[in-house]
Amino acid sequence: MTGFISLKKKRLRKSIKKPTGDRVFNGLNIFFLILFCLLVIIPLLNLIAFAFSTGTRNSEVTFLPVGFTFDMFSYVMKDAAFWRSALNSVIITVCVTFFSNLFMAMAAYPLSKPDFPFKKGILTFFIITMLFSAGIVPAVLLLRDLGLYGTIWGVIIISINNVFNMLLYKSFFEGLPKETIEAAEVDGVSNFQMFIKIVLPMSLPVFASCAFFTIVGTWNSYSGALMFIGTTSDKEAFWPLSLYIYNLLQYSPSTDPTSFLNTNLTNVQSASIIISVIPILIIYPFVIRYIKSGITLGSEK
Repeated sequence: MTGFISLKKKRLRKSIKKPTGDRVFNGLNIFFLILFCLLVIIPLLNLIAFAFSTGTRNSEVTFLPVGFTFDMFSYVMKDAAFWRSALNSVIITVCVTFFSNLFMAMAAYPLSKPDFPFKKGILTFFIITMLFSAGIVPAVLLLRDLGLYGTIWGVIIISINNVFNMLLYKSFFEGLPKETIEAAEVDGVSNFQMFIKIVLPMSLPVFASCAFFTIVGTWNSYSGALMFIGTTSDKEAFWPLSLYIYNLLQYSPSTDPTSFLNTNLTNVQSASIIISVIPILIIYPFVIRYIKSGITLGSEK
């Protein structure tokens, strides 16, 4: 009987035609989705093809390698400056991700309380800092006075503030079960214990989402390092990986036309970009299940 009803429902759904407007809208959605995927995939395939090709045959490269070789990756991996920059990127990314999400969550928790005093004024202050910036000069002067300008610690301090993540945390905390919070308060749990032992374990989806996007944004960002570290040779020891690649992309061929880098410059640049993406690809599978539930936070609220 159940199978018969199910079959009848399927036939009914097939017999119902969607309005012409809906079909046109769905068709346009599919078209633009395919177009967007092609715009992303085609340059990526071309980049991979250059990374595995010999520089002398670059004019023949489209989406498949020509003169297949791993020499470009070997050249990048043997460069001591690459590994030093990668270590700097790891330090910056770990510190920014940990402290940014911790501080933003700590700021969001009291603001999620309906009876928190001066809540609207403090929240407005946070939003103003997100919409309006004092500019680069005050930040440079501050870091210089602190003795942090030109170091990775200056980049870390400037990158910690993320009001958008704070608003996501606030929205998520407001949706937590009030019964659990009230029961803990009755048991005499302090605010700090409440935050660490109850709120944080229940907030893994939003923490994973915000942490992952912080990792991606910090790992790929070169503007902060460009402004607060610089590209001069005396600051090379503090370059993150993104600034190392930025300088490699700005490289001007030397007078020696026979050098490996001059002959394979585009290929080495492509290989360095591909290597820099690998850490993010490794992290993504471990957080995707949390991101799926945390990414819809805004729409649910």
